[in-house]
Amino acid sequence: MGISLALFVVFCTVALLGYAVIPMLYNTSIAYGKRKEQRLADRMDRLLPRHDARKMARRFVLAPIVVPVVCYVLFPVDFKLFGVVLGILAGFIAPGIYAQALTQNNRNKFNDQLIDALMIMSSSFRGGLSLIQAFEAVVEEMPDPMNHEIGTVLGENKMGVSLEDALNHLYNRMPSPAMQQMITAILLARETGGNLPLIFSRIVNNIRERKKIQQNLDTLTLQGKIQGGVMSLLPFGFAFIVYSSNPHFFDSLLYSEIGRKLLIAAVCLELLGAFFIWKISTFKDF
Repeated sequence: MGISLALFVVFCTVALLGYAVIPMLYNTSIAYGKRKEQRLADRMDRLLPRHDARKMARRFVLAPIVVPVVCYVLFPVDFKLFGVVLGILAGFIAPGIYAQALTQNNRNKFNDQLIDALMIMSSSFRGGLSLIQAFEAVVEEMPDPMNHEIGTVLGENKMGVSLEDALNHLYNRMPSPAMQQMITAILLARETGGNLPLIFSRIVNNIRERKKIQQNLDTLTLQGKIQGGVMSLLPFGFAFIVYSSNPHFFDSLLYSEIGRKLLIAAVCLELLGAFFIWKISTFKDF
């Protein structure tokens, strides 16, 4: 009787805790998911149409749940836990890396198109057009992302946002020294006057010189990147060759608890070392 009463009390306690905690956890997870979806959608909205950005953000939010389940199904029985952990890490990290890569790719395209945009604006000024008309010429003649970004500036200006604020918003989306120089030249010319075509020509020359220096840096650091790639792939290649010649060579490593922990630690350290090699061999844009 006493044991039954104790079990009943424990059951009621667990039920009450579940009734109180589970809704709170559910609401917290829903709120966190919405905040994460909104942040990802704001980042992706600069790269994709709004509807597609929302769909992509929802997929990113579901990734930490879907990827571990897929890894659990695909991995062998002895590696189920490792697959789940790997899936959770990939689900949380991969969306941010993907969004960052898309953002950086978009910025690189924009910076590559900036020279042509400045030349179009210089020609427009020499033809007697105003600044807004020069922007409209850039929108008409340039492809995305330059077309989209300058069109956003014009759209904000038509909605009542000052040109200075619209250009600052553009710089926040596409930060670069050349962009800062262009915006500063435009704002100073509007207030004090100045020869914008000449200033833009100097900015174009600066951009070209910066590209030459960056290409030299990429050439000098290429050897380090190749060495890092080879050293990162070497353990996997060695393991593949040994396993192909003797499949039972790694049995003590794969089928023992300590061996699996050491294997996970080795993979993590290998990835960490590859990351540091890549960071050492990479220069940020100056």
